Amino acid sequence: MSRRPDDALKRELLDTLADHGGAAGNTKMIKLLGWSEDQYWRIREKLIEDGLVTRGFGRGGSVVLAPTTVVAPAPVAPLPVAAVVVAASPEPVRPREVDLYAPCVETIRSAWCRERSLHDVRVELTAMQGSRRTGGDWTRPDIVVLSMRTFKHWPGKYYDLWTFEIKPAGELSVIGVFEAAAHSRAATHSFSLFHVPEPLPENDDMLQRCVAEAQRFQVGLVVFADPADFSTWDFLVDPIRHQPDPELLEQFVATQLSNDAKDTLIRWQK
Repeated sequence: MSRRPDDALKRELLDTLADHGGAAGNTKMIKLLGWSEDQYWRIREKLIEDGLVTRGFGRGGSVVLAPTTVVAPAPVAPLPVAAVVVAASPEPVRPREVDLYAPCVETIRSAWCRERSLHDVRVELTAMQGSRRTGGDWTRPDIVVLSMRTFKHWPGKYYDLWTFEIKPAGELSVIGVFEAAAHSRAATHSFSLFHVPEPLPENDDMLQRCVAEAQRFQVGLVVFADPADFSTWDFLVDPIRHQPDPELLEQFVATQLSNDAKDTLIRWQK
């Protein structure tokens, strides 16, 4: 069986997206198209590069027709907002924060990096550093991602340092957002991640406060039901890219990251 050309695959994805209102979750699109995940992510990235679709919010991320893309007469509808989840009491024992680290690292390394179109990356667990001096309170994120990006139309290499602060079930509060904001002093992007396993009304007061503070501090906000299942990760606020003082970035790398990560940065510069 001959392989279908990319142009035909692009058209199929655009047509399918238009038939479903112009916006849909990535997991739903993979099922609708009947493609492998590798094929879907490859074609989706090409369409993003072409400016025909954009990255959207929602559980597991979503894809949205760009405003100038015309593939069908059907109007583009906003992506339905999925129900947000939070822990109920008392019920079963919830995972401790430390138990969330490994599955979150793996999900970030695989699904999140793929959804963000990050290919040259280094993912590090930085929470487990014992008494190592890293600069005081709220200076040590739980997970750090280094990335180096190049773009189809814009020249140069762009280096980013992404931080993730993880909070277990029962700790949904603005404190986690404030910690992520503190990390943004020496990071280009910062996220706060909350484990919230069971349904919570979208108008929940604490959730709305967290959203408002994340928007104010320009940090990312994610709630997830299962750390190992990216389709349950609900992206409520996307972080705004900052450009910290290079001296702060250098200090962060020197005090927080492994020698392998430092070697990766040096290799990227060659």
